[in-house]
Amino acid sequence: MKRFLLPFVMMLVFSAESIFTDLVHFPFVTDDQVLAPRFLMLVLIFMSAFINQKHAMIYGFIFGFLYDMNYTSLLGVYMFGFAGLCYLASKAFKVLHTNAFVVILIAVLAVCLLEFYVFGIQSLIHKDIMTFNGFVLDRFIPTILLNIAAALILVLPFRLFFMSLKKELRDE
Repeated sequence: MKRFLLPFVMMLVFSAESIFTDLVHFPFVTDDQVLAPRFLMLVLIFMSAFINQKHAMIYGFIFGFLYDMNYTSLLGVYMFGFAGLCYLASKAFKVLHTNAFVVILIAVLAVCLLEFYVFGIQSLIHKDIMTFNGFVLDRFIPTILLNIAAALILVLPFRLFFMSLKKELRDE
């Protein structure tokens, strides 16, 4: 039964990113700084750690495509970024243990790689988008701090959900 709940949970996480961006404002964040929540990327990495690589890559591909359609003018950036990072994370989880600390570390590293990947693609297309120093100070650092906090909050509930889902998938 939880198998049918997974797409709805992922859609909720997908929607939560834009809702968070619109409704949550921190007093210590200036107008120049950008907080980009990557909750979907975090949950996809959790999925690759606690369920399997195939599910994470499929959901990464689908929701990356939706992400591209909603937020970017170029199709494929997030679609291949999400799926590729899920693949790399699943390979890392085969070598490392999947305890909460390692999963958070890999998830935050995936968010870092995603941010630099998207910045690289955007700077290739739009030459005057943002300087590298501006990117690091105004976007990268606030985004990473936000996503570290989100990973700390989300890892245990999603671990429980994904472990019970994995058990249900194994029983079928």
